[in-house]
Amino acid sequence: MNSRTNLAIIGYGYMGKIYKNASFELYSQGKMESYYKYDLPGMLKGFRLRAIVDPVFSSSRHDAEEDIWYLTSLEELFSRDDLEIDCAVIATPIKTHFSVALELIRHRLSLLIEKPVCETAKEVKELMLLARKYRIKIMPGHVERYNPVTLDAAEAVTYKVYGKVQRYRFLRESPRPERVKDSLITDKLVHDLDLVHCILGKFRITGIQVKRTGNEIMECTLSTVHRNGVRGTIVSSWLSSIKRRVVVIDFERGSLTGDLIGKKIDIDRYMELSKQISGYKNNQIKDQLVDFIAYSHKFIKPLVTMKDALESAYLIDEINRRVENEV
Repeated sequence: MNSRTNLAIIGYGYMGKIYKNASFELYSQGKMESYYKYDLPGMLKGFRLRAIVDPVFSSSRHDAEEDIWYLTSLEELFSRDDLEIDCAVIATPIKTHFSVALELIRHRLSLLIEKPVCETAKEVKELMLLARKYRIKIMPGHVERYNPVTLDAAEAVTYKVYGKVQRYRFLRESPRPERVKDSLITDKLVHDLDLVHCILGKFRITGIQVKRTGNEIMECTLSTVHRNGVRGTIVSSWLSSIKRRVVVIDFERGSLTGDLIGKKIDIDRYMELSKQISGYKNNQIKDQLVDFIAYSHKFIKPLVTMKDALESAYLIDEINRRVENEV
């Protein structure tokens, strides 16, 4: 397997730099992970990060040491046929995702779009239709899907390792990052909407509580219920002085507490001493990028799809509508 992948990163802010570093890691076979299920060395022989695009650059230039073009606009990218770009990561501000994606799709580039893919479900659906029309692949950047805690928790639920699920709680709290300009619901809550869908399946929202500072929502608590009657709680907050990302699932025969930051799981199992399982310390962005490269060449089905992104988008639309009606 030796498929060419010439990548461009659109947006060179916080996430753009992370994707650049992940790309460089993939150049080194010494940093390839043992748990990848496909021919990673063969697939990556033709992979190169060729360009980074952001209007923040004062002028376009080529960095000879990195062998990367730093370009000021998409127009410049499209004019450089010699780069032979076929894939792109969109890491621009969320409000620009849709318009940037439209331009890239029309040039037949497959896309990895940072979460959330778009601001509304309507825009997500339009991108899905265009992807079919232009025969390209789009993958959402829901990076928590690649956390070993997520994978192990989903397996425990699917195979009823500790019996049926009784209830669950997801908590994601931190001080508000200065770099984040979007709302708590759009930027932060979207992670756990997708994780609950991934680990426990489709659900509906039965209650919403918010805490505001001025007119801005700083904490959102959702009550949820699934078709099988299982209920849960999802909390996203910028009111905490500490950073925590925790999932707790109570089963018939025990409980699972996952630390998404430390990548550890504590198991308290019926008639057994509690134990801690340490996950592998993976680079989730790198794993996601590998999934995208393989998916763009139709080698595999990725861990997260645009149908998953659409489910989250519907929920975000609903939450925003209900919260606005309460004001």
